[in-house]
Amino acid sequence: MIRSQLRANSPLFIVALGTLFFAISLSYHAGEFLALGGSVGPLIAFLLDGGPAFAVAYFGYRLSGADLSTHSQYSVLRWGVGGGLLFLGVIGAMFIVHAVESRPVTEPVFSLLIAAEVGAIAGLIAGYNNAQARADARRAEVVSDALAFVNRLIRHDLRNDLSAIYGYATHIGDQPTAADSDRDPAEIIARNADEALVRIDTSHAITETLLDDPELEAVDLVPVVTEFADRIQDSFAVSVTTDLPAEAVVAANDGLRPVVDNLLENAAEHNDASEPRIAVTVDTEPETVRLRISDNGSGIPDAQQPLFETNNGATGGLSLVATLVEEYGGEIRAEASQLGGAAFVVDLPRADANDRS
Repeated sequence: MIRSQLRANSPLFIVALGTLFFAISLSYHAGEFLALGGSVGPLIAFLLDGGPAFAVAYFGYRLSGADLSTHSQYSVLRWGVGGGLLFLGVIGAMFIVHAVESRPVTEPVFSLLIAAEVGAIAGLIAGYNNAQARADARRAEVVSDALAFVNRLIRHDLRNDLSAIYGYATHIGDQPTAADSDRDPAEIIARNADEALVRIDTSHAITETLLDDPELEAVDLVPVVTEFADRIQDSFAVSVTTDLPAEAVVAANDGLRPVVDNLLENAAEHNDASEPRIAVTVDTEPETVRLRISDNGSGIPDAQQPLFETNNGATGGLSLVATLVEEYGGEIRAEASQLGGAAFVVDLPRADANDRS
């Protein structure tokens, strides 16, 4: 319980830590000031340890607005507490040695307070730099995944669409064969051109979401799930069942398509059951829409943990999915499936259906 609160409110706890340091400093030096009859010494000492205390509190305030995840902010808090304890332990050990050797120990509170504050500041700075470096590395991995996805989209899917358009365009006017007698070239060209435009829009949405500040809109998740569920069932030897409401409008963009596509494809490709099955459900809540994709495979191997931070093989697409979901203000997690395999659960902010363009 305490750990979960720390994770959710790490900047607030850093502010509280700085405030505690400041209160101890103020109380201690106020007593000194009164005991010494208004001497300037306690005021100078208060500036020396009150300043770092204020810096710790201010760091927590700035951290609350930093572009770091809750997990990264918690990591910064741990670094700060660890640094403070380390410096406090070193100075405390020195005082213990002095006491054992019967040497005088002067103003231990003042020295210990400065040590804890300076150690906390050093730890916070080191922790922030470490968290920022890890975030930059993860962002680089995600961009790499996005580029790989766009490359596949252009080189494979878009190429197939254009090849079909070219093939049927060059035969317009020719006498149709028996196999093609029931196919309208103009209709096929139009369909493939429409799919090509959708793929281009999807590529643009991905790059905009990952590299810029995306403009989100109201997108109905239901037809997206229906489309890709049908595609997966046609492309893989897998049974796909869906339980969908009439509509489920979320705040997203065309990047929602690869989210659904990757999760369904992952569930199909890595399902090693003799009769592979996938169950897709969409549930609407007052504030969120929940997408659950379950399979009856062998589950998630420990070697592939953590799923959303690696950039190898099967999990590269999941890293892209997780980042897109986060950019939409949602959350994604993996858990055991009621079918016996793995389940991916995506929670997305619900949008007003009237906002759809």
